Amino acid sequence: MAIDFTCPHCGHQTSASEEYAGSSGPCANCGAMVTLPGEKSRFAESASTSKPAPAKRSGGMSTLFIVLGVLAAGGLVCCGGVALLLPAVETARESARRAQCDNNLKQIGIALHMYHEAHRSFPPAFITDENGKPMHSWRVLILPYMEQAGLHNQYDFDEPWDGPNNRQLMERCPSVFRCPSDPGDPSSTLYQVVVGPGTGWKANAGTKIQDITDGTSRSIAVFEADGPGRNWLDPTALTLDEVLPAAEKTPGREADPRHPHPGGRQIMFFDASTRFLSESIDPKVLRQLLLINDGEVINGGF
Repeated sequence: MAIDFTCPHCGHQTSASEEYAGSSGPCANCGAMVTLPGEKSRFAESASTSKPAPAKRSGGMSTLFIVLGVLAAGGLVCCGGVALLLPAVETARESARRAQCDNNLKQIGIALHMYHEAHRSFPPAFITDENGKPMHSWRVLILPYMEQAGLHNQYDFDEPWDGPNNRQLMERCPSVFRCPSDPGDPSSTLYQVVVGPGTGWKANAGTKIQDITDGTSRSIAVFEADGPGRNWLDPTALTLDEVLPAAEKTPGREADPRHPHPGGRQIMFFDASTRFLSESIDPKVLRQLLLINDGEVINGGF
């Protein structure tokens, strides 16, 4: 017979076999500790409270073995019930982390569009010095448009990103640049842009919306990269060769299996919309999504 149960913390409804009555474990939905209603198993209860009746020495030993066996079986049943909940709990937690990652990218997308409105273009991938060395990241440039003007004002554009003053800001990575599923350095980020011929990002100059002729909803702006991440102030960007899996460059080879989330990664398009990109995506389709004006628009699913 099943026991109907509603979590007092999140309201999630479920049912469990009556043999788990009185057992405790994490809720499969929210992870909070809960206790199923009802008394504990009568077998375990009688085993823990009853005393062996006077008998011969051999009979007493037999009773002791029976009691220990019942207690062990009861423990296995209880632990087994809790163990069955753990995969569901981890799945729920990863789902929440992925939702937060998705929200982070949407906030970044809004900031990029606010920058575009103010400067009539998206920010450059990075600003270089006279020798072409990357000095300042797009992430620093959009800080005023994500309620981080104070942090932006403390950044010194007259020195490199890792100069004496700016080095003090390396550990102050805004939470919006951190994927919750990334176990790496809290000052690092997986949110990267891709530079190269035909992409929407280049050095020292920004891309205008009208330049994205393949459509802003079909051109990737921010790409969640494989770990480990880079410091959030690091202005270096990804290249097409780094992003496109080995399967495209060497026929017959498998794509890189590492991904920030089980099954894939989050991406954001130039219209600020987001999507979960499957690990099984065709590398040729991924290339087309990274290019903004190659004339090959992806209209179907991917």
